[in-house]
Amino acid sequence: MLKSSPYILQFSGLKLGNHSFEFLLEASFFDSCENFGVQKGSGIAKADLEKKETMMLLSLTLNATLEVLCDRCNENMSLDVNGHMELIYKFGTEESLDESLVILPPDSYQIDMFQPVYELLVVSLPSRFIHPNDGCNPEVLRFLNTPPPSQEKKIELDPRWSALNKLN
Repeated sequence: MLKSSPYILQFSGLKLGNHSFEFLLEASFFDSCENFGVQKGSGIAKADLEKKETMMLLSLTLNATLEVLCDRCNENMSLDVNGHMELIYKFGTEESLDESLVILPPDSYQIDMFQPVYELLVVSLPSRFIHPNDGCNPEVLRFLNTPPPSQEKKIELDPRWSALNKLN
């Protein structure tokens, strides 16, 4: 794990009990979200960690404002994203098939929070980015709502099929 990352949560010196952390989400974080249509953004991730003898319970909350392109009119728009996720960190060597259970090696002393915050952001994104309340560019909407020019090409039918038209 990277020591220089701003998303490192060091738990080795913490006493048993509840602890709160905040991580600022800045431009460098959102650069990794380009594949999901996020151009830039800012936000905060709050982590509440309950440290126990053999495990840690993490409650992660995300509040961010993103700049994305509207899927309807392709104009910039601001999008508020909120999310919540619970994770359990256990110490051991076995593998976990449960997505909310993370197994840490027994000699671990820190958690890189980048991946959980990134995953929470991605699953909190809506399936489509659309301006709320008719905020789309009216010129683009007018273009989208006009019917296509009629294509009145006469398709010549095979004379063998023309007899079927007389059945109606």
